[in-house]
Parts: sequence; structure tokens; C-alpha cells
Amino acid sequence: MNAELNRPTQEDVNTALWSAGESFRGSLGSHEHKKYLLSFFFFKYLGDALGSQFTNGIVIPDKCGFDFIRQHKNHAELGNLINKALEKIAEENVLLKEIFAGVDFNSDKLGAQKERNRRLRKLIADFSKKQLDFRSFLAFDKKIISCAFTYLLERFAANAGKKGGDGYTPGEVSILMARLMKPQAGDSICDPAFGSGSLLAKLAERIPLRQGSISPDCTIYGQEIDKNNWDIARMNMVINGITSFTLEKADTIRKPALLENGELMKFNIVVSNPPFSYEDFNAKEAAKDPYHRFRRGMPPQAKGNYAFILHALETAAPENGKVGIVVPHGVLFRLGTEKQIRESLVLDNLLEAVIGLPANLFFGTGISAAVLIFNKGKQTSDTLFIDAGKEVENGKKQNKMRQPHIDRIVDTYESFLAGGGSLEKYSHRATASEIEQNEFNLSISRYVNTTEKKKKTDIYAIQRRMEELEKELNRAKAEMNRYLKELDY
Repeated sequence: MNAELNRPTQEDVNTALWSAGESFRGSLGSHEHKKYLLSFFFFKYLGDALGSQFTNGIVIPDKCGFDFIRQHKNHAELGNLINKALEKIAEENVLLKEIFAGVDFNSDKLGAQKERNRRLRKLIADFSKKQLDFRSFLAFDKKIISCAFTYLLERFAANAGKKGGDGYTPGEVSILMARLMKPQAGDSICDPAFGSGSLLAKLAERIPLRQGSISPDCTIYGQEIDKNNWDIARMNMVINGITSFTLEKADTIRKPALLENGELMKFNIVVSNPPFSYEDFNAKEAAKDPYHRFRRGMPPQAKGNYAFILHALETAAPENGKVGIVVPHGVLFRLGTEKQIRESLVLDNLLEAVIGLPANLFFGTGISAAVLIFNKGKQTSDTLFIDAGKEVENGKKQNKMRQPHIDRIVDTYESFLAGGGSLEKYSHRATASEIEQNEFNLSISRYVNTTEKKKKTDIYAIQRRMEELEKELNRAKAEMNRYLKELDY
């Protein structure tokens, strides 16, 4: 019992981790700081988990673990010693190919050799503290480690300004998506723009473990163009105990990498929070797409939100594949070819729900977004619209959705699946003909009226009151005149 009381809490671990990052502050930019700290975190985790079932069979070559580095912390070339250890670990494990590339612990950015060694010794000392002894957590509550990794991702996203949210989906949005998608044991799950991998990890978390294993019973796939995100997502998978994953680094729209027999792979669930402004979309290139992803309509040049939507739909399993994707609201109502695409999706009965989220949820942008749910096994021709814009706890910098807000959205979606779903000023179950009458405009305000009804004005009551006031005024004047007369005025 006493041992349990003395164990570090999640807050203790989070605080110790952020404090460990002090070794890099002032010498590295935000993005570099993030990669260096997460890489050393991962390095320490691999060393502490060595020989256990928590490392996906990853091997640590001799003289390359954290303990060896700690024993040689006074080495004159400490930065080089760490670099060589990381290089060998990446070389010996296919899963970790190039995962530490771009991280140089012998860089002049960390100062001249004496200053650099001082920083690195402090970093090693910080990760040697009780709060960051990951061995103890592996024995009783491994989730503390994965939550700490997520904490760092969110902290960096919050502090990085306009581009801070690139690659990171807020935790509450990931939870909402995971609950709406309802992943099952044996599912294949894909994110074609996986960023840090947190959305994939959250879906995997809801799936039962494989028998006799610490890994969820699912197969994870994904693709991502950014090298740092690719590295961080792989770390995220390992730390979350996900043993079956394939994450590719490539441009999803220009060069899909998840192929089978020359065709796009199909998945039970496709989820994504792609870039809100995908300005690199090239319509001329896409017109030659060998996988015919844009047959429903060509997204406009330099505005490729629908490129990701159409890709996701083409990679969802044909019988019962589901897609959940975060989009900016412009996707719901813009005209031109985007309207043509919406019309096709509605007429083919693929769109299941449109869920409006509160503003200022996402890092790096204050705009509100929506979640679109598509279902190839849809059981009704109706579509659910939810306005959850007020389901939020307002914060100084960032708003948060709490569990009651998420519960209400999920409960309404479940009600829709059961034949209901309409709630006054919150949600509406729309027929296909309603959407067609609205010319396939999916703006939520067209289907959910959230305006407060004005109270009817009783003109006669107002008139009676005015007459009463006039009488009172006349009485007051008469009384005043009487007083004035008594005073000889």
C-alpha cells in the first residue's frame, strides 16, 4: 500500500518530462526542441522496456542503451556517444528506420563542447529521476507513459503558435472520433495523414487486446508526408504497445504508398484530420490519377480538402467501410466542383453525419471545424446534422470539449442509428430530399435552427401600461402644482 502511495502520479511524470526539456531551451527552435526531447524520451523508454513484451521485438545493440550512456556521462565526446547509440538502434531495427535522423546531440546548436556536455549531463540526470523510471510504470500502469508522450505533443502544439497544430489532433477530438467510429477487434484502421499518430492510437485504445498479448487486436496503417511526424508517430505506436502497424512516409495524394497488387488497399475504418488548407493540390496532376479517386469531381486547384475525403472513401472497404474526417466548414457549402462532389456523395447515400464542433479547439487556428462521417454500409437514406458549437468549456487560449459534451454528441449519433436523432436546437435527422432542396448545401444552420424564439409582444398590455403611467404623471403634476400654489409660486 505504501509503495502505491509513493509512486509518481501522472502529473509528477508530466512535470518531470517538461522540466527535462530545459536542457534544450534557448538553443533550439520549437520544432527541433520537440524532436530532440521526444527522441530522448523514446530512447529512455526503449532502454527501460528492454527484454519485455512492450518493445515490439526491438533490439538494443550492446553499449547503446540509456544505462550505458548514463554510466559514461562524463565522456569527453558525450554528444557523439549518444548519436552513435541512436544510429545503431535505428540500423538494427527495420521498424525504426531513420527514426532519429535530424537529431544531432553533438550539434553546435547545443553550445561549444563544454556547454554541450553540461546540457547533456543534465538531460541524463533528469531522465534518471524516479518520476521517469519507466520500468516501474511498465509493471503496474503503462498508460502513464503513453499519456506522458501525448502530454508533450499537446504542450508543444499549444506553445508553437500558428503552425503549432500541424500534425496533432486535440485529445478530445480523437476521443470523439474513436467513439463515433466504434472500432472492433480484427479491424484494419488507416489514417492517410496521420501526423503524430495520436488519432490512430486513440482508436486502437478502444479495441480489446489480442489473446495473450499487450497489443490491441487490430492492424494500423497510415501515410504522412512530413518526416518528423513520421518519426514521432512510430514512436507513438511503440509506446502505446501497438505491434501491428505500417506507417509510410510519402505524399498521400500524389503518391499513395499503401497498395496491394497495384491497387489501393481497403480498410474497415479510415480516419483523418488532414491539413485544413491543402494548397499543394494540383488538379492537372490529379486528372491523371491511376486510381480514379477523383471520378466524382475534381477538387479545385490549390484547395484540396476534398482530395483527402475522396481518397479516404476510395480506401474504405466496399461493403461496410467507415470514414471519419475533420474538415473546415467551407467544405460544406462551397460551390463549383465541390458542390458536384457533395451531390454525388449524398445521392450515393454515403454521407451519414455532419457534426459541427466548437471554435478554437484546434491548435494554431481559431476557426471551427466539422466531422464528416461516411458509411458504405449505411442503413438509412437519412443524414444526421449536429450543431455542437456550444458544447465547450471556454479557455483563455484554447477551448476544450469535456466528457459530457462528447457524450451528448455520441448519444445523439447512437439515437440516429436507432431511428431517432432529432433534438430541438441541437440536431436534425434530414431526409435526402431535404438536402436536395437545399441544393446539396451541407451548412448545419440550414438543418438545425439554434436561434432563440422571440417572445411575442403584447401591444395592448404595453398600451394599457402607457395609459397608467400617463395618469400617474398627471397626478404627480397636479400634486406639484398644489404645493407650488401653497408656497405662493
